[in-house]
Amino acid sequence: MLRHALFPVEAAAYGVSYAFLQHCIRSPQPLDPEWTWHAITREMPRGTDWIRTQWPLKPLRKLVIHAKMKQDHVLGISAHYDVSNDFYKLWLDRKYMFYTCADFHTPNDTLEEAQQHKADFILKLIDPQPGEKIMELGCGWGPMLKRLYEATGERENLFGLTLSKEQKAYNDEHNHFNVDFDNFITRQYPREAFDKIYSIGAWEHVRQHEIPQLLAKLYAALKPGGRLVQHFFCRTADSYMGPVACSQIYFPGSMGSSYRFHARAWEDAGFRITHRSIHDYRPTLRAWFDRMVEHKDEALRLVDLQTYNRYLTFFPSSWRYFNDNWGMVTRWVLEKPKA
Repeated sequence: MLRHALFPVEAAAYGVSYAFLQHCIRSPQPLDPEWTWHAITREMPRGTDWIRTQWPLKPLRKLVIHAKMKQDHVLGISAHYDVSNDFYKLWLDRKYMFYTCADFHTPNDTLEEAQQHKADFILKLIDPQPGEKIMELGCGWGPMLKRLYEATGERENLFGLTLSKEQKAYNDEHNHFNVDFDNFITRQYPREAFDKIYSIGAWEHVRQHEIPQLLAKLYAALKPGGRLVQHFFCRTADSYMGPVACSQIYFPGSMGSSYRFHARAWEDAGFRITHRSIHDYRPTLRAWFDRMVEHKDEALRLVDLQTYNRYLTFFPSSWRYFNDNWGMVTRWVLEKPKA
């Protein structure tokens, strides 16, 4: 079969993790959930793990990711998010539809409770006040806009941007916020127009070379004393890890930067860091995995087999990424000085 023939070729070019995940996704049958989670997250013999983490060798990794990153960023966002709104509804929390890391305070928290914890946490970071104009970069299905509306009762001052046509349609039909279909990276913003700007799980899609110019635009778009609130995951190291190409299976064209790069970039742009915290993505990923498995038959009626298998591998492979301490979820509050 072609999938077997592709395995050694992809392993040599992009690493054994990339080849293994693609091999699983191309399975002619729905993947077995228990086997899939164990196969991706299990501890491996030292020699096998060395190959997993070290190939391609460090001098080759930048070439590998640059080759994969030729894919169009905008099309990559659409490829991941424009699958089916009803498919995402099967396994996201039922109140908000957050597709970002939740805050599980206890192992017994439901996904809905954990996402409420997260929404309340970020609400305090944004600290919306009456009459303030607030913009969300990459607003998804509008979950945080909903939470802000619950707190303020002001729909007309809430704005969002998305590159997903499905999400735009969902917001127009269900939420009626001011959501535009536009790329927040290339968009031009009016000067000193917003009191708060925030993003939740969108900054990962901004390539490193795009960040300084984008931060300059956002800084200018904020009123003096305004704040930029960020929730996203980033690499723990400046260098790429061996399985770096795996990210392109799920988010083609996107590549996040390191914690240290971001910490410097905020201050270089003129912001003052007033909050930073680290959070654990692993319980959320496991909750999504279990919920999608629970709704397997419905999922396979909504999406094709390869899409189902891709998401079934996405959750455990992302779990492993955080469990290996290659990435971490961070939250930042960045203030523009009043003077």
